[in-house]
Amino acid sequence: MEETLTELTTKKVSIQGVEGCFHHVAAMLYFGNELEIHPSSTFEQSLNNVKEGKTSYALMAIENSIAGSILPNYELLRKSGLKITGEISIHIAQHLMALPGQTIESIEEIRSHPMAIHQCKEFLSGYPHIKLVESPDTALSAKQIAEEGHMCVAAIASNIAAKLYGLEILSEGIESHKDNYTRFLVLSLKSMLPAGAAKASIYFQTSHIAGSLAGTLNVIASFGINLSKIQSHPVPSRNILYGFYADMEIQDIGQLPEIMDALKTHTTRLELLGTYRKGDNYD
Repeated sequence: MEETLTELTTKKVSIQGVEGCFHHVAAMLYFGNELEIHPSSTFEQSLNNVKEGKTSYALMAIENSIAGSILPNYELLRKSGLKITGEISIHIAQHLMALPGQTIESIEEIRSHPMAIHQCKEFLSGYPHIKLVESPDTALSAKQIAEEGHMCVAAIASNIAAKLYGLEILSEGIESHKDNYTRFLVLSLKSMLPAGAAKASIYFQTSHIAGSLAGTLNVIASFGINLSKIQSHPVPSRNILYGFYADMEIQDIGQLPEIMDALKTHTTRLELLGTYRKGDNYD
């Protein structure tokens, strides 16, 4: 019987950020609450935890519906040698939180990740007197306020962070765009091949000749594949040369070997980054 990710007994998951960050939220939604979170200060460290056997999985953000693709993470993924075995997209709801008893009127400083601050700029514009301080992580800001007992200081973070660190939410859902979603990839050493319809992510390069990319895309179209994502990325140390990351939705994943063989004739480099079931969106 095929073993699925959610059936595995060991759920040690490496994330970038501390407990309460959105990577943590995504991990809980994907794996369930019975998991062991291993925080990492960087995405690279998170992936290395899997490669070194410290965790079974890493969960890594790859794109945001507002900010777009996280290009450095595409390169980290490919160089790591890890395989994509799942995906999940979650709604990013930002909340303003502080120590119990505080009010918005008493807040003099707000801390959070620069992206979170940017996502809440309309709300923050209503409080021009409050100092905005950038930090490495949303949940880390909440954790430091709680542990260090900072009065008159608030954080922008998830509702999970508020619960974990005993903070009160002063204002809910302060993000400017209510349809803000982030897509996360689930990565592991062991690849999967789900039956039936699934997604396959690939990396490829083409020759620097007119029509090369079009020829590759025509091959994909000839198999009736929905190309749900294609992302170009400059090839390091190569002048005016690009590689492409693509997500293909395939009705019969059993066709994958045939598809890869056909693509090889139109590409100068081709790598399979993983096969996995299409992920859910969580509000």
